[in-house]
Amino acid sequence: MTDRNDSERRRRELLEQTRQRYSDHWNPPAVHPRYSGSYNHLYGEEAERSESTFGARVFLCLLLFAAFVTMDMKKQEVFHVDSQRIVREITTDLDVAKVWKNL
Repeated sequence: MTDRNDSERRRRELLEQTRQRYSDHWNPPAVHPRYSGSYNHLYGEEAERSESTFGARVFLCLLLFAAFVTMDMKKQEVFHVDSQRIVREITTDLDVAKVWKNL
């Protein structure tokens, strides 16, 4: 009877170890206790709280592009700026060093 309980307990332990090993939850590697606070601050908590703004930036870019295409098709101006001026400003070669020195 004891052998059966031991084998069942061992099976459960192996199952739990397998679940931990292949789970999606990431655990930081073993770190000396002296450095664990810094390590968790750098990699643990920060990764869980950070939110990406990629979706919002893509949406804003698409919105601006749609506005540009609409301006170009209807030959409209917004704040005395037309689509040709936008293209001209984008393609203008700029010397960043000169601009930086003038600031």
